[in-house]
Amino acid sequence: MRTSASTLRNRLLSSARLRHLHVFVTVAELQTVKRAAETVGISQPSATQALAELERLLECTLFLRHARGMALTPAGSQLLPLARRTLGIMDDAATQAAALAQSANEVVRVAAISAAIESHLGKTIHDFTQSHPRVLVHLQEADASRQASLVADGDVDCAFCRAPPVLPNGWSFTPIWPDRFAIVAGHSHPLARKRRVTMSDLVAATWLVTPTSMAAREAFDAFFAHAPTPIKTHGVVTNSATMLSSLLSQQHLLTFVPASIVRSGVESGLLAEIPWPQRFPFSPIGLLVPHHGRGPALDSFTSYMQKTARDVLQD
Repeated sequence: MRTSASTLRNRLLSSARLRHLHVFVTVAELQTVKRAAETVGISQPSATQALAELERLLECTLFLRHARGMALTPAGSQLLPLARRTLGIMDDAATQAAALAQSANEVVRVAAISAAIESHLGKTIHDFTQSHPRVLVHLQEADASRQASLVADGDVDCAFCRAPPVLPNGWSFTPIWPDRFAIVAGHSHPLARKRRVTMSDLVAATWLVTPTSMAAREAFDAFFAHAPTPIKTHGVVTNSATMLSSLLSQQHLLTFVPASIVRSGVESGLLAEIPWPQRFPFSPIGLLVPHHGRGPALDSFTSYMQKTARDVLQD
């Protein structure tokens, strides 16, 4: 006879602990009980016991044990996202409780692509919190696919992103900061000191490219579609802003990326934009917000961000 969902729910409410879920998620990520126990901060026997207790409560096997470690069963794979979300809700509760203890009235949960964080968002959020001291901004970096999950699960209040192909139901997108593609190098690159750069210079250079799934790679390939010789590329392919800046500053490389990604590096002098007469347009960074259920803190935040958009356009 199968146990009903109500019975399982009552059993979990009475006997399950967040520690059970923490161990479950950590073992799933690390695939060994020993490393998971070290990460959680408990002994290996305690971690093994926590898993056994959770499997007993759920009446299902979560992992297959083998010599090389632990592998999720189909049941474990289906329950893992739910366990992660439960722990995420606990994190949000802790964040909001801490904010209340620090006299913050409300929390605004924000997800942002790296281009937003590397360009205007850092200073803008700092200025916002200075003028709104009773609002705590909880910011996490997330790419477009991760943002879609966060929005769908109600785990963020707004998101900085490019315009999505399909808007989530009940949400709207407002462009905030314009963007474009740029040719960028480390400040010591020979082309960074050259007044007039030619196509021959670019063809002869070694390029640090982004993955083929990125819009920057598509624009890069189109730019060099008729190059007389194959373009030399570096052995690393990345869309990490940190890695791009690190490699560009260490080696004589060029890259073709959104200007927003390297804005802070160019302004600090670590990187240099290579002058080129042709402009490379790209979609702006904007703010994705819900139509309904917006508290005063989120309204203040979105209004402030939209004001910065007007200020940027006037600069």
